[in-house]
Amino acid sequence: MYKNYLWATSRLKYVKKKHKQTPGCLFCSIAKDDPETPKKVLWKDKDMMVVMNIFPYNVGHLEVIPTRHVVWPEELTSQEYQKMWEMVRRTVILLKKALGAPAFNIGINLGGDLAGGSILHLHVQIVPRYVRDSGFMEATASTKVMPQSINQTFRTLKKHASVLNG
Repeated sequence: MYKNYLWATSRLKYVKKKHKQTPGCLFCSIAKDDPETPKKVLWKDKDMMVVMNIFPYNVGHLEVIPTRHVVWPEELTSQEYQKMWEMVRRTVILLKKALGAPAFNIGINLGGDLAGGSILHLHVQIVPRYVRDSGFMEATASTKVMPQSINQTFRTLKKHASVLNG
């Protein structure tokens, strides 16, 4: 059926973890600064936020998320839609400047599990790609080697986060 598989073994910890049930949506909890919600927010205003994915596919995996709960792009106002894509543009600039990322995968999963998404709140995934994304461990052991911890990456990105202000 499938010829190739993408293994994201670092996500197994997330998938197996017993998650504390929070009322509502994870991204809404982050937007409301819920102290019980794990988060790495790089930038936020009344409409949008830029957040690190805490179970990243690659170093610097970020998400641009509306602060208001919406599931579909058509639920955004024209201004929110424009701002979301402006923040995607600025986030790419941030990742180039802070981490030297030369390439990106940018995407949206619409429709929850059927589309490969796990959170029913609109968000744009921005995954930086690097020349050495695939090495010995990735090729022989299906193991993604992350050369930096999430906290190290967060500190590096925070130093350059003023780029997100425009």
